[in-house]
This record gives sequence, structure tokens and C-alpha cells, in this order.
Amino acid sequence: MLLLLLLPTQALAHNEVVELRHIRIIELRDIGIEASALSPDGDDVLLVGLEGWAHLLDAVDPNVEVELNSNDEDDLHDVDWHPRGNTALIVGDAGTMLRYTREDHSITHVSGSAGALYGQDLSAVSWDGPGNWAYLGGPGGLLMRYRENGTTGEGEFHVLEGSRSSDITAIDCHAVMHSHCAVSTRSDGLALIDVNHTVHWLPTSGATDWADVICPSAGIDRCVAVGRDQSVGIVLLDVNAAGNSQFHSKRVETEGQFTGVQVRDEGSLLLTTAPLGYVDWLLEDGSDQLGQAYPWIDNDHVGDEGVLLMLRNQRIIGGWSDASETGYGITSYGTVFRYAPPSDSLSGKLGSAIAPLLVIVAVPGVVLGLIYMSSPKLQKWYMGRRKAKHQAKVDASKAAEKERAGRKKRG
Repeated sequence: MLLLLLLPTQALAHNEVVELRHIRIIELRDIGIEASALSPDGDDVLLVGLEGWAHLLDAVDPNVEVELNSNDEDDLHDVDWHPRGNTALIVGDAGTMLRYTREDHSITHVSGSAGALYGQDLSAVSWDGPGNWAYLGGPGGLLMRYRENGTTGEGEFHVLEGSRSSDITAIDCHAVMHSHCAVSTRSDGLALIDVNHTVHWLPTSGATDWADVICPSAGIDRCVAVGRDQSVGIVLLDVNAAGNSQFHSKRVETEGQFTGVQVRDEGSLLLTTAPLGYVDWLLEDGSDQLGQAYPWIDNDHVGDEGVLLMLRNQRIIGGWSDASETGYGITSYGTVFRYAPPSDSLSGKLGSAIAPLLVIVAVPGVVLGLIYMSSPKLQKWYMGRRKAKHQAKVDASKAAEKERAGRKKRG
């Protein structure tokens, strides 16, 4: 059965809720930054990239920095902080696995990694919720787990059974004790790793080239993946049994393709696109509460002068927020920019700022397309209007019933 329902809304001339402002360029060259990670306390951002490049930025003022020496020339592809925030793991090509220590800003090779990972390229790393094990991913479906032996200080490495053959693109763990980690791949779909290190593949998720996955909040039992075909995958976690978790998919009609996902606030994500842009994703919005997409800023409205013009042709590799509607992004080139609502933001002009964004919801046997509004503020306003109309109907019904009762008494 195929059902396509389009709900008409008033169009907005520009699909932009925020505007971008250039902050700085880290170096006067194309650095080739591959990944960023915000420290658990929100104070520092660790960056890694090609040819062993590593750097630390202050999350409050990105102009404050620490140049790091990785003591390695291999390309570095991913980084993740330990939940306690004192160290971070960095992975890259040719079995490179490094540890950053926050106290002295040193970077050292992880003990035992040279032998256990020899010749293996690594593309993803993530600590589990309590910080007991780190999961590693790479090309050809490589999935491993690592921890440091508390007695010997040597690294323990184990290959996970149940992996498949597609390249691992990302791993992220739900920040809850005894919960699961999500894995995204190029062609084998999405998987969950449970507390016993068992890999559970999610049925019907294999038709998409998944670019990234995130489990954004300990308070919400779900992970969200983005695909290069404009798909958004929603994984509803069963925290007790990973195999019972549910997968749903939506396709968002927007410019470009999704390349990554980052946290905007407790209930929202920003989906990054190429060409450079953002789509806002509210985690529990929509009639199905699976999530809802809103415009944030598209490539046409990034800017057409100076550095902003160059920014339009760059690739977002990560970012972080400092409030619900403000934050920072960083590109592979090394450009740091800030996003914030424009001073004349239409989001405050309630009735005139409704914009279309088509979302196709995929559930078994049904495809449902919905056109949504552009701003969380507008959504709140719109829902308020709906509630007010509903209450008015209820009040009118009660009044009519009261009048009928009065007539009966008089009769």
C-alpha cells in the first residue's frame, strides 16, 4: 500500500532560520580535518585529521587553542573522549591508535595496538556508556573492542563476531549503563552492539549508504542515523534486549545529501548536508513521535561574499552548540564558523514564517509524506493554536449540552 498525504502550508521565501558568521581559519591551508569531539564537560573540542594532525580548541572561544603533536604521520579519522573526560582515543590508518591525555596535552600510542591492529585501517571509535570498553570500526566490516588491562597496563583487543563486509562509517554509544552502541555501514545497514558485545543487525536498514549515527541523549532511548540518500534512520532502543529494538526510516526532501549529525540541544539534532548546510531534526516531534525535520540553513543562503562564499564549498566535519539556537561548526578545510538566528529573524513573526519541508515516513506498508513548519517556535505557536481551537470546540459543546439540558427542564 502506498499513501502520500501532502499537507499544504504557507511558503517561506528563504529556508533559513539561522545565519552563519566566520570566526577563524585555523591554518592558511587545507588541513584535511576528519573528525571532532566535544569533551564531556563541554569545555574543549579535540580535532584530528590527515597526516597525524591534531588540535585542541576552547569550546567557548575557538580562538583559544593548543597545538598538539600526535607523534604520528598516518591519517587520523575519528576521536572519542572517555566518559570521565580525562583522556580521548584517536584512531586512523595502518593500525594507528592514540591516547590524548588532557592533563598535559600529550598524545601517545596505545599499548599493544601496534601488534593487535597491524595493517588495519580504522575509521570509527566510541566508548561505551560506563567507559569500560571502546569499540573500533574500519573498512571491510572490521569491528573490535578494546580496554586497558588494569593489572598489566597492556591493551586487550578482541574481534567481534557477527560483523559483515561493508565499511564501518561510524559508531556511537548510548550514554546509559548497560545500554547499547549503534554502528552504521556503507551497505550492510545499521547494527547494535549489546552489553555482551553481541552484534544485532537491524532488519530493513540495509538499503541505505549510512554516513553517520548518533545516540544523542541518555534521557531518550533512541539513536539516529543519516544516509547519503537523504534518509533518516530512527532506532528505538530496547535497553534490555538489543534484538528487540525497532528501526524506522524517513526520507527528507532537502538540497544535497546528509553527511553527518550533531547535537543541537536535548531534544534536537542538526543534520549536516553537502553542499554545506543544516537541517534541524526534532527528536520526538511528528504525529508518530519518531522525529520531524525543519529547515535550518541551506547552501544558497550561507553567504555570497568573502570567506562565507568560500565556506559554501567546504564540508562540515563536526560542531557543537552553546545554546538551543546558537553554536559552532567546523569544516575539513579548517574554517570555524558560528550559527545564530539573524537579528531580523522571521521566527518571531509567527504567522508569516511557515516553510515547507517534505518528509516521507517509511513504515511497513505505508509511505506518508508530510509538509512541516520551519521553526520550533512556530511549531509551539501552531500547536497552541490547535489546542486553543480544540478547547473552544469543547467549551462550545459543553455550552450546547447545558442549553439542551435547560430546555428539557423547562419542558
